[in-house]
Amino acid sequence: MEKNAYEMPDEYKKNLAHLTDFIETREGWRVYIKDALARGVSVSLSDKAMVDEKLREFDSIIDGLETALAKEYEQIQAEMAKDAEFTKMVDVMWEKQKQLYIIIKHQTPHMLESFTECLDPLTDEQREQFLDEVAILESTQLQAILNGSSQNREP
Repeated sequence: MEKNAYEMPDEYKKNLAHLTDFIETREGWRVYIKDALARGVSVSLSDKAMVDEKLREFDSIIDGLETALAKEYEQIQAEMAKDAEFTKMVDVMWEKQKQLYIIIKHQTPHMLESFTECLDPLTDEQREQFLDEVAILESTQLQAILNGSSQNREP
């Protein structure tokens, strides 16, 4: 099964931007401390221990955020893949329904009215779109559909 990367929601992107900012800030502090030490700034052992502890806490928070975002990413991607697969199945069924409509219309026209009742839940706009798409199929693939050899078009 091919795996697509789906667009992530804005909230996820915002959280990812925060994580990126935190990582940049952490690295900035590390560079600042390293540069200060290189310039000869002396720090007491207790201050160094306190700074090291704060950096470890910062690392721990960043690690937790990375883990949480990775988990959220996988969950969202899986849900979006499931939604895409469902949409694809609906689209295929929609195509089959149009082909069936054409077959009934041309081979058993007396049943068309009762079959058309399945379109009742559609809005007027959806019904018009359905009938427009049927008309296109009739003008481009009528014989193939009636012969049962139409292209299995998957949107």
